[in-house]
Amino acid sequence: MSQPSFELAGKVALVTGAASGIGKSVSDLFASSGAKVLGVDIAFEEKECEESKAPLQKFRADLTAGNQVQQAIHFLQNEFGRLDVVVNSAGIEMSGNTVELSEESFTKVMDTNVKSMFLVCKFTIPLVLKSTNSGSIINVSSDLGIQPIPNTDAYAASKGAIISLTKAQSKNWAKQGLRVNCIAPGPIDTALLHRFHSDATLEFVKNNMIPTGRLGTPREVASAALFLASEGSSFINGAVITINGGLLG
Repeated sequence: MSQPSFELAGKVALVTGAASGIGKSVSDLFASSGAKVLGVDIAFEEKECEESKAPLQKFRADLTAGNQVQQAIHFLQNEFGRLDVVVNSAGIEMSGNTVELSEESFTKVMDTNVKSMFLVCKFTIPLVLKSTNSGSIINVSSDLGIQPIPNTDAYAASKGAIISLTKAQSKNWAKQGLRVNCIAPGPIDTALLHRFHSDATLEFVKNNMIPTGRLGTPREVASAALFLASEGSSFINGAVITINGGLLG
């Protein structure tokens, strides 16, 4: 029996939230592992999109708008002709409890974190099913979708929704070879984490709540995504993989 491959040679991947943090690390690792990658993010500048080239190309789009999601997928199809792997990593965080948060803020978090994922899956799944009988979708949730902390009400709700969406999606096309799994990172050393949590808070978390005594890295999350995208995870479907150093909660 042949050994399973953990490479992505010959595969095409779409990665959202690819301008920074986890999404950027996933894009870079996939490209170095043999895949052709289209990174999609509203934060990309038009010039860097125009200058990008295979194996890692960039496309600027607002993923909360269905027509822009479709434009990105049309671009990918014209460039690469197929799609094997989708990583939904786009997301924002907004602090506050239910009383403090405005309706607009709650809607923005849900649109960016959940609606965009729904739209990307809606328009990519038909292409993945057409392209391969071993497709993989990886949705990025958060440990806060499993064990929320105070004042993360909108973010935790959105990340919990992603877990439920993943489990539902995993049942729909499994017999056609499409697996849908979820990664739930804990405290990962990204600009997003530092934007919403003080250095003192993060030091407390590292020293008192993470048995490994440090924050995770985007590359460690990307490595889990690589595993789920590869043939080595061919019997994993509907899983939620936490990446948190054994975070206490």
